Amino acid sequence: MMRGLIAGVALVAMLGGVATASPLKIRNGSTVRVALQGKREPGVGLRMHSGGWQLELAAPTGAVADVFDVTDGAAGKWTVQVEDGVVFFDQETFIAGHAYRVLVRRGSESLGATLVYLYAPSVATRHKVTFDDAEASGNAGDGPALVKKPTL
Repeated sequence: MMRGLIAGVALVAMLGGVATASPLKIRNGSTVRVALQGKREPGVGLRMHSGGWQLELAAPTGAVADVFDVTDGAAGKWTVQVEDGVVFFDQETFIAGHAYRVLVRRGSESLGATLVYLYAPSVATRHKVTFDDAEASGNAGDGPALVKKPTL
């Protein structure tokens, strides 16, 4: 009971301190406003590429990102390695349409924080479907026969 209370207080202290953490220098993404608990906060929207989302930022070697799912009704915390200035959100772990609070640190030193929104993947490209007269008139017997409209 006491351990749970201490862990809960530590988590609240970390998330509560986010508002005062310095913003990260982000190199990609689009500016978004995310609604969290009735308030709108600025964040970064990321589009899916190569099986996940990449957050490119100015971070020194050895940095890690503590990632918190802040979407209403969701909970989760992950620690992700920053590799070559990139935090990679893989689609097996992270969910499109969710917002994540990202706290970047090296050791116990906080380097900054941001709010990230993961856009859902784009719908597959549209394809034009065409039928020639032979395919259109080739009725399989499972419906009414197709009759070509007369021209005007």
